[in-house]
Amino acid sequence: MSEEPATPAIKDKPVNPTIVGTVMALVALLAPIAFGFSGYDGLHLSVIAVLWAFTSSPYFTHLEIMNIFTLITMMPFGFLRLAYAYQMVRLYKGRTTKKRTLTLGIVSELPFVMLFILYLILWFLNPYGPMGLAGPTLILLIVGLLIIRFRPPPESPEIWEEMSVEKSWWMEESTNA
Repeated sequence: MSEEPATPAIKDKPVNPTIVGTVMALVALLAPIAFGFSGYDGLHLSVIAVLWAFTSSPYFTHLEIMNIFTLITMMPFGFLRLAYAYQMVRLYKGRTTKKRTLTLGIVSELPFVMLFILYLILWFLNPYGPMGLAGPTLILLIVGLLIIRFRPPPESPEIWEEMSVEKSWWMEESTNA
């Protein structure tokens, strides 16, 4: 006889939405949004997050905790990332769907993706400029996908289009007569 384990599998245990939201909010604010490096006169490296930035070159290395003025410019990026963290909480409370959550996850990464597409266009227009590479890290989206993959949310609610249409009593009586 085989006995089933007394404790349920990890995937069967419900996930606390507050923990998911806290993890996602910390990743949204602290994980790097983008990176960049160039080799014009030595290796220049930059990593940017909502709350900090790191720059290194042959001449200096600098870690900056964002001041209030820089935070104001980072607000649109931080707001979208925090909105994705909140959407993950809603997903684990069963108040939204995976599709909507993943769509917001992609939208939360789009501002930096669009900036770097502009950067690539400008680089292609001037190929004789300094050689460099920059891009978004997409860490927040990847962390969200991993959480959903390894700790699936509860069943999503029915959206209006999927709900069964019930006829009202007067419609039923008129079709029966």
